[in-house]
Amino acid sequence: MNTCKKSKIWRLVCIMLVIAIITSLTACYGNTSRLTEKPNGSVAAREGYKLTTDCIGRKVEVPASPKRIAALDSFAGEAMVMIGAGDKMIAAPNGVKTDLLLQRIYPNMQKVGVPMAGAAINAETLMALQPDLIFIKEAMYLTEGERAKLDKLGVPYLVVGYDSMEEQINALHMIGESIGSIAAEKAAAINQYYRKVIVQAKEIQRQIPEKDRFRVYHAINEIVRTDGAKTLGNDWISSVGAIDISAGGQLKFYENDYFASMEQIYQWDPDIIICNEADTVVYLMEDSKWQGLRAVREHRVYNIPVGATRWGQRGSLETFFAILWLGTTIYPEQYKDVDLKKEVLDFYNKILGLKIDDHTYELILSGNGIRNKSSGEKEK
Repeated sequence: MNTCKKSKIWRLVCIMLVIAIITSLTACYGNTSRLTEKPNGSVAAREGYKLTTDCIGRKVEVPASPKRIAALDSFAGEAMVMIGAGDKMIAAPNGVKTDLLLQRIYPNMQKVGVPMAGAAINAETLMALQPDLIFIKEAMYLTEGERAKLDKLGVPYLVVGYDSMEEQINALHMIGESIGSIAAEKAAAINQYYRKVIVQAKEIQRQIPEKDRFRVYHAINEIVRTDGAKTLGNDWISSVGAIDISAGGQLKFYENDYFASMEQIYQWDPDIIICNEADTVVYLMEDSKWQGLRAVREHRVYNIPVGATRWGQRGSLETFFAILWLGTTIYPEQYKDVDLKKEVLDFYNKILGLKIDDHTYELILSGNGIRNKSSGEKEK
C-alpha cells in the first residue's frame, strides 16, 4: 500500500475517532449546545436552566423548573408521587400506576402515559407527550439501542441508579433537586427518616451474635430469582442482622437479574424465606417439590408488605420499612422497642399526607390487595 493511500486511511480513522468522542461527550452532558463555558474552564447552564449531576456522574442541563417529566423508571415515578410532584409526571411504567396508595396521593395517576413496553421505549409515543425532562434507570442507559433513542430526542435525561441504600438516598436527593421547590424539601425529609432507620438497625444489629443470625433467602417474583452480592436486597437484609444467603453464592446473571437453582436453594436450606409476591408464598407452601426446605416445614415463609411501593424491592423507595418489618418479624426481642404500625402510620400521615386506617394497614402488611396485579409488570 503506497504512502498516499495510507495517509488517507489514517485521516479517515482520525475523523471517525473525533466523531466518536464528540458523540460520547454529547451523551454524557445532554445537549452540549446549551452549555456555556466560563473563562476558568467550568461549565454553566444558560438562563432558565440548571446543571444537575445524575447517579452515574453525568452533568446534564435541565430546566430550572421542569413541568412535564417522563419517569421511565419505577423508583423515579414512585418517588415523584411521594415527594409531591405527581402533577408534573406525564409518563411512568405501568407498575407505578397500579398502586392504590400512590393513586390516593395523586388521583390523576391513570392519565399518566406509558410510552414503553417492558424496558423498550416507544420514542414516538414519548415525544407526543412533550416531556421537558426524562428519568431513566441505569440498565436502560447501558442498553445501547435505548440510549441511542434517547440521544436522538434532544430532551435532557437523568440516569437513576440504586444498588445500595446509600445510592437510593442519593438518587432521591437528585430527583428532588432536579424538580426543585417542595419536591426537594420532601425528598430531604424522606432521606432524613431513611438514615434514622439505618442507624437504628445497625445499632440493633451489633447486639445480635453471629451464631444467632438467621440465614434468609429473598425470592423476587419467582422462587429462583434472588439477590446478588452488590444489590440493594443484600444491603438492607444485612443491615437488619440477617445473612442474605444467595449473596455469597454462584448465581446466574441474566438481563440484570440474579438466579439460583433449586439445588442451590436446597443446599443453602435457609432458616427464613421472604417473598415479594403472595403467590410465591402459596407456591412454596403448597408445591411438594419445596416441602423439604426447613423454612417451609417450619412455616417461616413470609410475604413482604406492599405500601406506596413494594417494600425492599430494588425499585422501591420504602426500603426503610422493609428493614423495620424484617427486624420486628425475625428478631422480635431485639426490635421490641419498634412499633412498626406507628412508624408506618406516622410516616404516611406526616410526610405523604395519607391517613391509613386499620384495614388498609392490614392489607399493607399482607402484601396483597394494595397493588393491582393486572399490569403484569416485572419487578423493577
